[in-house]
Amino acid sequence: MRKSKKYKTMDNKVRQRIEEIKQRGVSISVGDIFSKSWDIFSGIALYAILAIVITFAISFAINFIMGLFISVPSFVISDMSDVDEVYAEALSPLVWVSNIISVVVAAALAPINISILSMAKKFNKHQNPDFSDLFVHYKDGKFGVIFTTYLAIQFLGLIGVLLCIVPGFIFYVTSILAIPFVLFTNFTTMEAIKSSVSILFKNFGSAFVFCLACIGVAILGALACGVGLLVAMPLIYIATYVLYETIIGTDDNEQSEIDQIGTDIYKDNPYMK
Repeated sequence: MRKSKKYKTMDNKVRQRIEEIKQRGVSISVGDIFSKSWDIFSGIALYAILAIVITFAISFAINFIMGLFISVPSFVISDMSDVDEVYAEALSPLVWVSNIISVVVAAALAPINISILSMAKKFNKHQNPDFSDLFVHYKDGKFGVIFTTYLAIQFLGLIGVLLCIVPGFIFYVTSILAIPFVLFTNFTTMEAIKSSVSILFKNFGSAFVFCLACIGVAILGALACGVGLLVAMPLIYIATYVLYETIIGTDDNEQSEIDQIGTDIYKDNPYMK
């Protein structure tokens, strides 16, 4: 009961902070965010990279097995006469089934990648992550809300794209804090998405620059023979945590503790030795 009351108080503080941001806006330095993200990545690199590898391996295995039973069209265009055929194949039931299964699998595996945010927070709070943290959200009661939030973002974003691309683009940019909201508060899926969209729409310019920076990091990672993605992807997840910490803060602290990371955490962290 005491724990429930604590979370309720914390959530109310977050809602109050959201209202303040909606009225006054917030200052965001993308450069500082990625600088701090790199510092955190240096401390949790092993487990952060492991999260990406595990997710990729499981997703690849499932999609490979699925490919044995569902034959997806190749969408190869040799000349303009093939355009209509490829368009028809793209709308075929098999393609839709394959895509739906892929999204559901990604949502089911999302807690592993999302654990990078939790490990980043743990490191920021002067604690060391361990292997069990990779799967903590399958056990802490967060799986359901992470799963539904991931699916909701994909579904609502797709609707926005189909409506004329621009609404989908705006939604994807402004919903990037939905996952941190469900992870660090007791918000429901819809409250988390609504909160993220409301505060980032108010600060759309900064959110857009942040997303561009994330895309840039991903491209640089892909250019490094693809192996660079093992660094780029965790860094993007950590940057999302830092963005949330910078704007909202976590736990019952009114101010971010990002700047309070001291040298003691590096001394105590076995991966920094």
